[in-house]
Amino acid sequence: EMADSDDDLDEDPNDSSNNMMADEPPSEPQEEDAAIAKRRAIQAIMRDTTISEAERRMRIQNLMSNNRLEVPPPAAPIIPEQESSTCVHYERNCNIVAPCCDRVFGCRVCHDEHATGHPPLDRFAIREIVCKKCQTRQPTSNVCVHCNTVFGEYHCATCNLWMSRSKKPFHCGECGFCRVGGVESFRHCKECCMCISVNVFSTHNCFKDKYKNNCPVCREDMFSSRQSPQDLPCGHAIHAHCFRKLAGFDYRCPICKKTVVSQQSMAAAWEARARDIAEQPMPPDLQRVVDIMCNDCETKSHRRQWHFLGVQCPRCSSFNTVVEQVLSSGNENTETSQGASA
Repeated sequence: EMADSDDDLDEDPNDSSNNMMADEPPSEPQEEDAAIAKRRAIQAIMRDTTISEAERRMRIQNLMSNNRLEVPPPAAPIIPEQESSTCVHYERNCNIVAPCCDRVFGCRVCHDEHATGHPPLDRFAIREIVCKKCQTRQPTSNVCVHCNTVFGEYHCATCNLWMSRSKKPFHCGECGFCRVGGVESFRHCKECCMCISVNVFSTHNCFKDKYKNNCPVCREDMFSSRQSPQDLPCGHAIHAHCFRKLAGFDYRCPICKKTVVSQQSMAAAWEARARDIAEQPMPPDLQRVVDIMCNDCETKSHRRQWHFLGVQCPRCSSFNTVVEQVLSSGNENTETSQGASA
């Protein structure tokens, strides 16, 4: 074979100086200069705000690998974050797509429970759903466009509601959305702006927009609430389940403080309290003479004897009273009686 070049013919195999120079590693100053230059180049890339994060990582990687070109792996597809689509509120074969965040939820109540920091979902703004059978995303309807699955036994296109008929849902045009219990069991009261049970419609306390308020206990809007409201004898409304909790420790309306239990039911309790007061009179130094106001009959009474168990209204016998003014205390009463004796 021919030599690659004439230089190969001129080399002396016994010349040790050439071999030593070929095997000698680069000097330490050269290595330090290269490391400093690489570090400065990386710092310049980090300060460059005109390039994307992906391009910045690629340039730094090329520098660290001595500019060997490496093909980056393909980026993973960005899938919208989804909350649990298991709905415990309605029986249905579809999930909704929340228009505010483009996430999939079981229903609007699931959205309100899981989407932290989001306002309540507007049921009327829902435009897309996802079939639970074939996972096809599609416009709102009651039949899947891909697998023909029926999404709900009951479907209201106005409220975007899908559910079973076991709770007898119906749409009230005057309320503006769907309710449960059967249309035959309710009548809409235009004064209260609410569907009222036919059993109490003729006798219910009618106030304008009475139910367009928050429950005084849980503060949830009663007009659109999924919980049933309850009328109190004073005319105010409260959630039925909130009333049951309240009745365990307080017998008064949380708004007007009137007794929510009938006078006949409270009569025995008032009599028992009056006996306790008679058997346990206040000592002279703790006696008070006060003016009171009765929350039940709204009557003011003057110069009543105060007791820590309560002050009874002389008109209706209720102990649901508040002290408006203290006229005299125990020391003053003692001084007055001593002066009269002298």
